[in-house]
Formats: sequence, C-alpha cells, structure tokens
Amino acid sequence: MNIRIETWLQHDIRFVEVTPGDWWAVAADVADALGYSKVDSMMRKLKPNQKDAHLMSTPGGNQEMSIISENGIYRAVLRSRRKEAEVFEEWLYDVIKQLRQSSGLQAFQVFRMLDKEHQREAMGRLNASLREPGRPDFIKANVIADKAVSTKFGHPKMLKKNQMTPAMLVERQPILDDTIELMGVVDRFHLDMSVSKAIYSKHAH
Repeated sequence: MNIRIETWLQHDIRFVEVTPGDWWAVAADVADALGYSKVDSMMRKLKPNQKDAHLMSTPGGNQEMSIISENGIYRAVLRSRRKEAEVFEEWLYDVIKQLRQSSGLQAFQVFRMLDKEHQREAMGRLNASLREPGRPDFIKANVIADKAVSTKFGHPKMLKKNQMTPAMLVERQPILDDTIELMGVVDRFHLDMSVSKAIYSKHAH
C-alpha cells in the first residue's frame, strides 16, 4: 500500500493509492484542514462515488478509514463556506485558468461547461425534493434564479443563462441552490410563502 503525505494550510493530509495512479485522501485529514468539527458533516456533501473506506496502517494498527476521491476533495472545498476553504478555492481557480489557457478555451466556455454540470445536479435535487415535480417547477426555479442574479447585477430586465457573464454564472449557482432548497421545504411542509420574494430579498440587492 502506497501512502504519502501532502501539507496544505499547515495541515498534513494523508493520501493512499487505491489503484495505480488513483490517490484518495483520508477524509478526517481533509475535514480537519477545512475546519469541520465532525467528518460526517463534510461527508454528507459528497456523492456516493466520491467516498469510500480503506484499510490503512496507523500507529495503533490497521484501521478502516474513510477516504475521498480527488473530485470529492474539490466538491468538499467548493461547497464549504468556511474561511479555511478560500485559499484552496483561489488556487483551484488559478489551476482552471491555466488549463483553460493551455487548451485554447475562452473563459466563458469553461464557465458554460461548469454551469451545465451544476444545472444538471440542481435539477436532480429539485426532482428529488418535490412530491410531484413537473416541468413548471423546473422553469420556476430557473426563472427565480435568473431574475435574482440579473437584478443583483443591475439589469432592469431578466437575462437568460446564455446571456450572462462568467461572473453572473458564478453568482447564479448558490442562488439556484437556495431556490431549490426553499421550494422543497415549502412543498414538504405546505408553507404559505413566496419563494421568489424570499430569494429576491436575500440575493437581489
């Protein structure tokens, strides 16, 4: 078993080579670096295929430890609102920029690709959170997000996603996430409230 240690933000993070060339990080080490008090809080943010368990040698003997994949690390960092994640996030943006420049892609093309992936995930969460999801619900969530981000950036009329700048697309993602989460809660608990007003009040200013 190959194990190596990388230091990030003065934290030692252990990596184990699960298969040749495929290095996974010890979840507890990543959670500690990101400032999580409990590993489970971070693990809940990950997809099933981004986390696993692996038998590792420790000073106390062999122990089965939770590990997360490379994509799992990125997801944990990008979904964390903790200050500890900001440095890694900035580094990740720099890496994406370098990859984009080396491949000849324009910045807006990269953001379009990232936004499409987020959009698919968001609509999947909305579908799972509503009792009887339908096309009007998906349209509603996107319209609310589009209006909120358009207003936030000073546009008197709503812009569609394909009209937005990369900066607007970045802002749109957490707004869409909040919209979907609130729509699910309202539907589940039969609440008499306006999702759009709540989202505009929080984001569109």
